[in-house]
Amino acid sequence: MTIDSSPQPLLPTQPALAPAQIAFYRKQGYLVLRHVFSADEVSQLAEDVERVLREDPSRIEPSNLRVRFKPHVETNEPLFEVFDPFVDLSPVANRIARDHRILNVLQDLYDEPAVLFKDKLIYKSPGTAGATLHQDWIGWPGFPESFLTVLLAIDPFTEDSGATQICPRMHTKGYLSPKDGKHHVLAPEMLDVAPITLLLEPGDLAIFGCFTPHVSGPNLSCTCRRGYFLSYNAWSDGGDQYDAHYKEFHQWILARTPAETRGQLSFR
Repeated sequence: MTIDSSPQPLLPTQPALAPAQIAFYRKQGYLVLRHVFSADEVSQLAEDVERVLREDPSRIEPSNLRVRFKPHVETNEPLFEVFDPFVDLSPVANRIARDHRILNVLQDLYDEPAVLFKDKLIYKSPGTAGATLHQDWIGWPGFPESFLTVLLAIDPFTEDSGATQICPRMHTKGYLSPKDGKHHVLAPEMLDVAPITLLLEPGDLAIFGCFTPHVSGPNLSCTCRRGYFLSYNAWSDGGDQYDAHYKEFHQWILARTPAETRGQLSFR
């Protein structure tokens, strides 16, 4: 799964963001950028997503450490939802993960180069349940606090399709759960603000930090709500951790799996 994630040099270009955009991100904990990728570029990514699904249907099995499922909101039928990671399956995704339009923006936010930490393709077919309220940071030793996520909308993110909802300004409170290495669901009463919905068109980017709580509803539309979620860290905050993260992540999954079925799991 090794990928080219060498540090990006400081680029001798004009800033990608205006000072007001940087200030907004730091105060609110998120930023939306419109029409960053063209319709043709998004179409190429969408076609590559479907190619990956078609070329090896056996990959979409619970025994694959790369995939996850969510229940159908009405029938409880397990539905494929996530490729995690995706960058090594798709040349188009690989290019996007290192595109200067993302890296230059992150350099402005970090004031230094960014490096890819993890990535996932969330498919969210019709009827798929939403995500619980959570923060992306997790209390593992060395987990980068500069971790942030760049969401590229492949399909429209609407109220009906279960768009991501974020809680502005809550990132300033830091991590809201015990630092015990577990994934924690947040209770709504822990929030000082109501979530706002990130309504996105294909090609739009939404950026939010690891301490920004977020949630999503079920996809009640008749089409998929595909999104490519790319996460980065500042280079000074641990450097290239991509392979190390997935090694730790897979060990975390295996440790939570019953011993009698653990041997059935593999990464493919």
